[in-house]
Amino acid sequence: MPRGFVRAAAYLPRFTDGRCRLGGADEDAFTLAATALERAAHPRPQDDRTHRVRWFGPTPAPEPSALAAVLGSPVRLSDEGREGRSVAGSLEEAASGRAPEWLVAVTCGARDLAGTPAEPPGEGAVALFIDETDAARPIPHLPEASEGLTRTGPFAVLWALGPARPEPGAWVGDWGEDPTRGLKPAPRASPEPPTPPYTVSQGAFVPTARDEESRPSRWRFLADRCRGCGVRTFPARGRCHGCGSSGPLAPEPLPLEDAEVVAVTTIAQGGQPTEFDPQVETSGPYGVVLAQLAPDIRVTMMVADAEPEGIRIGSRVDTVLRRLYPTEGVWRYGRKAVPRRLSR
Repeated sequence: MPRGFVRAAAYLPRFTDGRCRLGGADEDAFTLAATALERAAHPRPQDDRTHRVRWFGPTPAPEPSALAAVLGSPVRLSDEGREGRSVAGSLEEAASGRAPEWLVAVTCGARDLAGTPAEPPGEGAVALFIDETDAARPIPHLPEASEGLTRTGPFAVLWALGPARPEPGAWVGDWGEDPTRGLKPAPRASPEPPTPPYTVSQGAFVPTARDEESRPSRWRFLADRCRGCGVRTFPARGRCHGCGSSGPLAPEPLPLEDAEVVAVTTIAQGGQPTEFDPQVETSGPYGVVLAQLAPDIRVTMMVADAEPEGIRIGSRVDTVLRRLYPTEGVWRYGRKAVPRRLSR
């Protein structure tokens, strides 16, 4: 099979300062990249091959296990930005390799590795997938003098490929978005996890080992279907909640988009778990929805990119991976509901 470009996706945050797109308070380099990766990888069956991810970003690359939880495949990570590799050189290597490869470029904090302010479109992420497949296309050529695009670094280089998309469906996401149009103002967050002011967890916290074990199910909305009684269990627990059997269970992906809101509420001061005290104190009340993912599956999610009253029963929402709360010096992540009209 030929080796070449399979798909590329771009993601721009929904907020803007009137000139550039800026991430929300619950977005960081990892969530920007995760959204671009999900867009480029969807739809794609479970792939047990090891995927190489070449990471360009203003922050150190995330743990391979985190990227593996997003992609659903084993990951071998190269922090190309920290290693001083050029996008052109990495693209050339990826084109001549044999394993499935991703080039992921992120700009976050409106700054690149050199610390210079970003130019439009601003913050965001681009993910480009290269593999051996019958659907592979020739590797896109980088723009002339592409390595001279230094103000937004590798993100600008890969972004510049977008307008020359070879055919519909190959380039998905926000390539044509206007960076001056979006939600205002952009709520900002500290780039480092703050020290939580609470001493006793109230509901949201789960032990680190359990959090990492359940990532594939919670981050990708992956259920277990019992081959005995046919019941789907979500989140996956390694045991069927219908008949109690621990096997055989088959992983089954649930929709990440176009869920229907069947219930909604607003969490105001005093009603939140202590993990969310800093969020309520700085940003005010937040919305929570119960959404119907499938006829037999409902899930509770926080609302993002909208005021609490902006989501109503009957609304259609998509889901995105975002920050939840900081614990033990790191951020916990999970899926949130965003208005469908804003997430396309």
